[in-house]
Amino acid sequence: MGSSPAAAAGTALEDLPEDALLCILALLAPPDAAAAACACRRLAAAASSPALPLALALRLGLPASPARPVLPAPPSPAAARRLLRSLHRLRRLLGLWRRLPSSGSASPQPHPPAPSLAAFEWAPARAALAASLLAPSARGGVARSPFVTLSIADSGDTVAALGDVPVCVNFVGNNHIVVEPAAAGEDDEIEVVSGSPPEEMYAHFANRRSPGSGRRRRGKHGRRGGLMEAEHFVRIADAEPTRARPLQGLWKGICEDRTLEFYLIAYDDIGGVTCRRFSDPRGQNSGYSPVFWTTDTTFLEPPFSEQELDNYSSRYHIQGVTSNHADAENRVISRILCINSSHDVVDPQLSTPLDDARSVEGRIWLYEDGTFGFGFVGTNSVIDLRHVSSAGCVLDT
Repeated sequence: MGSSPAAAAGTALEDLPEDALLCILALLAPPDAAAAACACRRLAAAASSPALPLALALRLGLPASPARPVLPAPPSPAAARRLLRSLHRLRRLLGLWRRLPSSGSASPQPHPPAPSLAAFEWAPARAALAASLLAPSARGGVARSPFVTLSIADSGDTVAALGDVPVCVNFVGNNHIVVEPAAAGEDDEIEVVSGSPPEEMYAHFANRRSPGSGRRRRGKHGRRGGLMEAEHFVRIADAEPTRARPLQGLWKGICEDRTLEFYLIAYDDIGGVTCRRFSDPRGQNSGYSPVFWTTDTTFLEPPFSEQELDNYSSRYHIQGVTSNHADAENRVISRILCINSSHDVVDPQLSTPLDDARSVEGRIWLYEDGTFGFGFVGTNSVIDLRHVSSAGCVLDT
């Protein structure tokens, strides 16, 4: 009762059990946790505790069990700081990413061209974060090919590899990463905050690719199986629909030419919706091409007019990529949205006016199960779209 408030506060921290201190460290951001570990001996000891990796894993969503922790125990506050940083980076990588086109179009391209999408997911069995490249499969599902694997070394540092070749996975801001060959002893972490001037990023990459450094990098890795050049990816921020935005996200659907395509639908800041398709990179019309748009997301609610019902019921649904089988059976529609296929509105960079055949009205039919289909005037089909991922996990079918 007679102790001062300052003494009481100090005594309270010193009297806390280790599991309480672990909770404090696990709830802090990595820089704050590292600073707290240097503030007093109790926090420094907690940062060196073998139980800290488990507390961090639970906080960051990494599957772990007390019987078999998947993370190394930090032997010192410095290692704890590296572990915090590594876990924070792995958490930021989770999700779907879109590959940016290579700026060096004149350079030889890989054969076949690499897919445009990458998914980073936890791999508990390997105690790692595994990335896969996603592409449409011949069976109508999602085909995966191994990409980068990231794990945490005993030192607490992040280790990334493409097969058996070490690589670096670097952040440029919050939603842009670069995957490139790793140079021995090089720390490639780039922390350019969102909104930084673009010239900072460009200057950084230009300096790292000076003629001398480029030759050294190729000399080190050129005999390791032809490692790729630096590849850039941007995050697909809203990869799944929500109640307020039922159309947003990454979708897959079978087109009229019996090919499976990926579609990315995004809501803009003024309430509009745009859809773009990831076309086959081997085709003449490859790229990230616009499909439809609308500036008004007000749905038509039931009961629908006879004209709207006839517009839908007269169309067929393509059922597979390996046959011409189509299904005329229609699904239960909950709402209808009007769309347009005018590409010049979606892509203002187009300088040549488009003909009327490419600026036509269409419909989106939202089904009761949360999926939807779309079609345009002048066609007799519905392109039904399904989810690519659910709760952050890629669906293979």
